[in-house]
Amino acid sequence: MKLPRSFSPVLLRVWRLGLLAAAVLLAREAERRREDVELASALTAERVRDFFPNAENLEEPDARGRQAVRDAEGALLGHVTTTLPESRGIIGYSGPTHSLLAFDPQGAVLGLRVLRSHDTPDHLAEVVAERRFFAQFRGKKPEELEGMELHAVTGATLTSTAIAEGVLARLGAAAKVSLRFPEEITLEEVRRLEPAAEALKRHAGPAGGMEVLDGKGRRIGIATRTSPVTDTLVGYKGPTDTLMLLDARGEKLRRIALRKSYDTARYVAYVTGDEYFQNLFNERALEALAVMDFKAARIEGVSGATETSWSVAEGLKRRAAHILEQRPAGWLRQARWRWQDTGHAVMVLSALLMAFTRLRGVAWARHTHHALLVVYGGFIAGELLSQGLLAGWAAHGTPWKSAPGLLLLAAVALLGPVFTGKHLYCHHLCAHGALQQLVARHTGVEARIPARVDRWLGRLPFALLALVLASVVLGWGLDLNALEAFDAYLFRIAGWASICIAVAGLIAALFTPLAYCKYGCPTGALLKLLRFTGAGDRLGARDWLAALALAAGALAL
Repeated sequence: MKLPRSFSPVLLRVWRLGLLAAAVLLAREAERRREDVELASALTAERVRDFFPNAENLEEPDARGRQAVRDAEGALLGHVTTTLPESRGIIGYSGPTHSLLAFDPQGAVLGLRVLRSHDTPDHLAEVVAERRFFAQFRGKKPEELEGMELHAVTGATLTSTAIAEGVLARLGAAAKVSLRFPEEITLEEVRRLEPAAEALKRHAGPAGGMEVLDGKGRRIGIATRTSPVTDTLVGYKGPTDTLMLLDARGEKLRRIALRKSYDTARYVAYVTGDEYFQNLFNERALEALAVMDFKAARIEGVSGATETSWSVAEGLKRRAAHILEQRPAGWLRQARWRWQDTGHAVMVLSALLMAFTRLRGVAWARHTHHALLVVYGGFIAGELLSQGLLAGWAAHGTPWKSAPGLLLLAAVALLGPVFTGKHLYCHHLCAHGALQQLVARHTGVEARIPARVDRWLGRLPFALLALVLASVVLGWGLDLNALEAFDAYLFRIAGWASICIAVAGLIAALFTPLAYCKYGCPTGALLKLLRFTGAGDRLGARDWLAALALAAGALAL
């Protein structure tokens, strides 16, 4: 069936946005698989000897996720842990950073070392060179770091802040583990409540505990417990730890089971033997459970074990309230607006005025806009869109909490070509493009490039884009920022590859307008793939080649 002509523009937009979404999902899945391998790989004595020179072996992780480090005689030297999985969703500039934490036998931090970072190498190098950043954690215990004002590294604020937040998140998680009920949730006990459970994976959300996975690796529930929130909640003689099986979204309590109790054994037996009482809380939303009035709900204690059963019910109520308190606030309240974000918003507004009003034809306005882009966007903010940045976001998520203005810039860049047909970013927001246009004004010379050479050079950005996709999916670990010119504006920390590309592009722009944009920019190539050029636009070779590259990437996984 042939679709009406009027549907073609809509379907074409959907197709190209679908290609972009598929690329993001492909990058995300590839990184998830690599991260699962990394999370499963154990630390070795050799890897921690810079903190413990006499280390010979590491024990299995305890309830707080720490591994004891011992020497050849078995003496305790200290403990180590990593910031995974807590640091997984804490995005710096282009991705998260996973670190190693070492503790002395008394629990104070001995040191911090980056194990693997998905942030840009230039920003990470700036952090690693800043000794003060790492020194601020030494000698501190988890409770001492809570509320402490942490030092961020100038020039790499997002990266250093993400590393610090990952450390604090890991220390906070370790500090909240119960010492009274240290036993981790096991697959065997979860299976008594959910027979389809095949594996458990640590859950980093507000519910804590473990994700319950079925045979296909899908999350079918979240297993958490009332401890340590209820460790001081005494029934008849002592506290009780209760297993709570939540639904896959962590919003509803499906079933419960008592795990361990310091209460009188006979009273505990009465509660565990009362199936009616244990089913009273099934299928209740956490919001309702957290404010439940037991009398109004006609929930009565177990006969002969009233105080013990009351402590179990009250423990469920308190734990539900605690989970809700730990949930993030609304996204607007979570976002931290920086001065750079204000600048990005102003530049976006200026770009829209230049693109859709007559100001574009006014020379002084156009040149002033370009100068502002170069000075602010390039040398002051230094936050230009690049493949290193976009690929990192695709694989790990966006820094919407820490850099909302930068995310706005990216949204305008990616969606502008689809819905307006204009290269809003390339023509009106890119500092390097603006500098090329300013440079080109001072020469009347224009090189004549043969048509055949022009065609082959024009394919180079798309070849680089394919290289970026292959690197992300296959985990080649290429420094994507070294493929483009944009890091050169951070000249204090930039690599020589970016600086050389930027300088060569500017020299070429003296003779061929926007030479780098035409013949060297993979980010520009991505935006060209998304562009809708009007009623005459149809599916073409670029669309099918992009789909073929994505299919090849999916098969490679």
